[in-house]
Amino acid sequence: MRRWLTWPIFYELTEIYTAPLNIMWFVLGVAIAQSRLGVVNWVNVVLGLVTVFIFDLAVNVSDNYYDYLHAHDRQGYAQQTNPLGRLQLPVKGVGQLALGLYILALVPGTWLVLRTGWLVLLLGIIGYVIGIFYTAGPHPINATPWCETVVALSIAFLIQLTCVVVSSYGVRPLTWATVGVTFLLCLPLTLIFFTLQLANNTADREEDILNHRYTLAYYLGQRGAIKLMQGCLVVGSLWPLINLALRLAPPITGLVVLLLPLMWWGMRPFFAKPDKRQTFMTTVKSASIFFIAYPILFVLGTWL
Repeated sequence: MRRWLTWPIFYELTEIYTAPLNIMWFVLGVAIAQSRLGVVNWVNVVLGLVTVFIFDLAVNVSDNYYDYLHAHDRQGYAQQTNPLGRLQLPVKGVGQLALGLYILALVPGTWLVLRTGWLVLLLGIIGYVIGIFYTAGPHPINATPWCETVVALSIAFLIQLTCVVVSSYGVRPLTWATVGVTFLLCLPLTLIFFTLQLANNTADREEDILNHRYTLAYYLGQRGAIKLMQGCLVVGSLWPLINLALRLAPPITGLVVLLLPLMWWGMRPFFAKPDKRQTFMTTVKSASIFFIAYPILFVLGTWL
């Protein structure tokens, strides 16, 4: 592994540059726990954050590994797009790296479960199943029309719900009301993340078809997918106003709706010409503004 696993390769395989977003998910989860339940267990939160951070790296490596193995387009995607073929990486070595990271994530995860209980264990198992079988197995999630929804819910809701659970464990019991409120508060992020995931699969639509991956973008077509993206972008951006009307969120979070024109303008190049290399990053940059602003505004409203 030492011969091929350099920092640039590790950086690309793990996509570690996306890790700061994990912090924002936990920032929102902690703020929800504080505002709704009035308690935060910082030790549990840190253990949860470390677990998710390492697990996210493992999932990204695993995605590259299984996408390479499952690729039907061996000359195009497998050899020119996927990092394993493009960088001529050892398949077995990349698989071992993914396994090693999965095992490493179990260390803080197990410690967290021992500090909490069966509910956190159940949430962890759900996360592991989704993460592993997103690309693994004979029928991976990323080859189905449900992949966009599963990814958005697991990243933009399940992580925050887990954060609320570990923050309040032993002090306040988890109720269905808390689950429902957490879902509504996370819905803006969930819809925007769904938009981003749909954009990714829309840009990869032709490539996915060659590799027998039939995502929602395949069934909707390019124009249909873009219309759904636009609808989710608008609803997700404006949903904080509904949370304000329901008195679930601090008033300051309403300012995030001002980002809608900015995000729409930023994504216009992708709406006009969906392309992974030329315009996809405009959607990532635009969505990232919301991913950062919404949790920060929620935190400011909660603690200040």
